[in-house]
Amino acid sequence: MNKNLLVCAALLLLSGCLRADHYDILPMTGIADNLRSYSVYNFNDETNTGNVTARDNEIVMNKALTVKKGEAVLSDKFYDKSTFEKLAFIPNKRGGLHSLTQQLLLNPREDYVPDKYTKIDGVRYYLLASPIDDFYYLFDDDGRFYESAAIIKNDNLFLIQDEEIMAYPTDLKMNKILKNREEISNVRKGYEVKYAGAELDRIWFDLLNYDGSDSKGKFERISFPNQPGLITINGSGLRVLKADDDKITFMILSYEDLF
Repeated sequence: MNKNLLVCAALLLLSGCLRADHYDILPMTGIADNLRSYSVYNFNDETNTGNVTARDNEIVMNKALTVKKGEAVLSDKFYDKSTFEKLAFIPNKRGGLHSLTQQLLLNPREDYVPDKYTKIDGVRYYLLASPIDDFYYLFDDDGRFYESAAIIKNDNLFLIQDEEIMAYPTDLKMNKILKNREEISNVRKGYEVKYAGAELDRIWFDLLNYDGSDSKGKFERISFPNQPGLITINGSGLRVLKADDDKITFMILSYEDLF
């Protein structure tokens, strides 16, 4: 039989199988393996854009503050903060991708972070998932959509030649954006004081000191008589206004106000 006829027959058989049962091509293993496929690569374009030492200082002087049990009364901590940048895409307008059997609506308020891509004739195409498993739309670095849909089988991508994709509006495309995220390390140094409630006519505090050797900090529980007045915790002066087991109202005093 003519070689071209064999290929055409195979393509027709494959497209027929792809249209049935959510494009399941597993029964077509022998035929599909003889057709042109494209490798699928994992995409992780996240880069570290900087590292800084950050300070979390929640000391507010000479102002009446109320915190609940378990919340910080004093906090002055230093930690490492890293910033990461990742490529994402967002539609330039509201629209959709349409084919004979499928439809995908795109929202300009929703970004899409690709996790896979393929290469067709030397051009990189990102994979945009559809509501159907293993059924994908493709777009290139310029955000232009590929004219055919695709399906993945055994980590290989096959184009569905008769599943032509139409974008509406016709100028619908994906624009590049950069998403940022921050990653915070364990506290390197500093301290934190949390209110631990009232019991036996005393108010209790949990003091955590950080020196970099233990990310959980060194714990110490301290207490004072439950009455209005001045107390000192970790070198900071506090004027207790009122306290019960649920919350405490206080003021953090400057050094001059202690005397």
